Amino acid sequence: MTLMLLLGCTGMLDDSFFLRIDGADLFVDVEGNPEPGVFVLLLHGGPGGSGQAYNFGAWSERIEAEAVMVYLDQRGQGSSQGRYSTEDVTIERMVDDVEVVVEAVKARYGDDIALYLMGHSWGGLLGCSALLRPEVQAEIVGWIEIDGAHDVPLLNRYAVSMLIEQGAVELEAGRNTAEWREIVSFAEGVDLARLSADDSLNINRYAYQAEGLIETISWEDGPNLWAHGGYLFASPESLLTAGWSGAQTNLLLDREIEQTSLTERLGEIEVPSLLIWGGYDFVAPAALGEDAATRQPDAELVIMEASGHSPMFNEPHAVADSMLAFIQQSYSTP
Repeated sequence: MTLMLLLGCTGMLDDSFFLRIDGADLFVDVEGNPEPGVFVLLLHGGPGGSGQAYNFGAWSERIEAEAVMVYLDQRGQGSSQGRYSTEDVTIERMVDDVEVVVEAVKARYGDDIALYLMGHSWGGLLGCSALLRPEVQAEIVGWIEIDGAHDVPLLNRYAVSMLIEQGAVELEAGRNTAEWREIVSFAEGVDLARLSADDSLNINRYAYQAEGLIETISWEDGPNLWAHGGYLFASPESLLTAGWSGAQTNLLLDREIEQTSLTERLGEIEVPSLLIWGGYDFVAPAALGEDAATRQPDAELVIMEASGHSPMFNEPHAVADSMLAFIQQSYSTP
């Protein structure tokens, strides 16, 4: 009866609710076509992002036509609320939250739904961490990682190498030479054996700057509204409160994230996995995805050649095509 009310007359699911977990009220927005019985739980990037930042454009429209997207705002981020100790802002606590959300989604929409987990950037680290719990992995049909940051120490090494290598190409071509000289000079001066917190921060900063200099990166949906917060005009999210709380959460998690390396445990993720990476992602280079694909027993890697760190916005139709093909291959409607 509840599901029928949520569907209304259109046959499309449109639901939202807060899920209280140990002092945190997590905002969950659920939209899409429930008929195939496929649900995709999205773990956003950041930390400091939100699920609503992904809920627009061609990629989400395509997926929602064939499945249900579950846009979660993680603890201390987006529209999520609550009162809890800063000691509760850890990767382990965030994984606890994901486990409860998985249970809640199945309790609300049916234990027989096919639930996929999807993580972008920091969400890739969070998703991998969750799947390393056998009890979570047992509830998941498939894993979709998009430019994930599941190993930040390794990510930093790949990023430095990519900045130097691509910088040489750009300088040889005479493109944005002043900017690339600065980027390459920085990268060549990084001592990866003694990487400081400031080094890691600057690697990330220069990585985003480098991506902005690549003219062949596509924006099929038009200008980069996501990066400029344009999605907020059509979302329930408050720019002021989400920005402040997200920044605080980022600071609380930053040190732990910088030291987290899951590469050696990726073989424990046995569910079918789709790894999508932008060919021009300097933030979490495609080399990280290539490495992950060799370690997971059932993983497919797709490189989006005209994308940076967010392929779902650079090449939304290609990402949707890959996701829908993966879902069709890994799950058959009963």
